[in-house]
Amino acid sequence: MRDAKFADLALVGHAGPEALVYANDARALKQLERQSHVAAVITTPELTGSVIGATGVATAEDPETAFYALHAWLAAHTDFYWSDFPTEIDRSAAIHERAYIAPRNVRIGPRVIVEPNATILERVTIGEDSIIRAGAVLGVQGFEFKGPASRQGRASRAGRDYGTTNTSIPHAGSVALGERVEIQANTTIDRSVFRVPTSVGDDTKIDNLIHIAHNAHIGERCLIAACAMIAGSVTLEDDVWIGPSAVISSGVRIGRGAAIVIGATITKDVAPGERVASDLRVYRLP
Repeated sequence: MRDAKFADLALVGHAGPEALVYANDARALKQLERQSHVAAVITTPELTGSVIGATGVATAEDPETAFYALHAWLAAHTDFYWSDFPTEIDRSAAIHERAYIAPRNVRIGPRVIVEPNATILERVTIGEDSIIRAGAVLGVQGFEFKGPASRQGRASRAGRDYGTTNTSIPHAGSVALGERVEIQANTTIDRSVFRVPTSVGDDTKIDNLIHIAHNAHIGERCLIAACAMIAGSVTLEDDVWIGPSAVISSGVRIGRGAAIVIGATITKDVAPGERVASDLRVYRLP
């Protein structure tokens, strides 16, 4: 309906500059109104009149299916998301002989340590002086499928056709670790679905047995304790503490200097400087 250039694909609630998104309903278009930097949207023919501004518009009877079909085609047939290169390992890095490093699309910086049985898959960048402990796995395909269970009991999804099987969504992005990051034993970090990497900021330390899902963005100097789960598209700002076995639900933002206590399940944004206990009481830090 209206042409536009776009530099990435994204979900409407997490879109960066010059992104292409999709909107199945009026609620999604309301989110789009708050995302003035979005370049283009795929929506239904009935909703095109409600798209505000100079945003590019394409139509499809099922915008979500069209969006992910385009994503899969770009990932499989173009270098839109990534251009391959031979793996680069700085000569000062210490890589254990029983670690696995993919032969392409990995960059490992100076003085990085990679311990036994760690696995570094494609599309991973590790900054200088970082440590990857035994059994950690970086750059894996994340958990994103479209199928009947995707309705998740939500009324807004009840009428959508998700098919009769589970279809995997390609993870075409990457993982980027900053400097002096430590990833401890048996922790897993998924690569991103789209171009913007799953990222961990400088000086952040991540304990054993932690799952960090696709598109998560973790700031600098964070501490994440054992068995915590960071779901997809979560943002942790700088200096955040995540306690053992805490669960951070998808799309949540944890503000700078906030603390999530042991075992808490967080489903809403947490303001900077707040401390949330496992009974979900909120305390203001001194």
